[in-house]
Amino acid sequence: MHTDLDELLRSLRVWDPAVTELPGFDPATAPSTPLPLFARWFAQAVAAGEREPHTMSLATSDMEGHPDVRIVMLHGADASGWFFATHAGSRKGRHLAAHPHAALAFYWPALGRQVRVRGRRDRAP
Repeated sequence: MHTDLDELLRSLRVWDPAVTELPGFDPATAPSTPLPLFARWFAQAVAAGEREPHTMSLATSDMEGHPDVRIVMLHGADASGWFFATHAGSRKGRHLAAHPHAALAFYWPALGRQVRVRGRRDRAP
């Protein structure tokens, strides 16, 4: 099967307002800490029928500083941070050991919403 990628991409909708309403967001109205807002939006994603709302992209840097990204599952979140699991000897484990900063991104198409988190990682006990 031969497909023309450009033609296929042009055929797809781009946040069509008839299908997905992009909610407004005013940072001035956000709580002083991100967790309550994240928890509310996460609950809305679940209620909207997102199949895997706990799926997130994890971005790290390799030993030379080149970016890398993969999909992981959120295991929890509280005032001390967002939690996911990895093996220390895995590629992402080695990246996190070399460069202890990472970024997470959640995307919930049913809500037209995304959440980005970035910061220093700490190893859980």
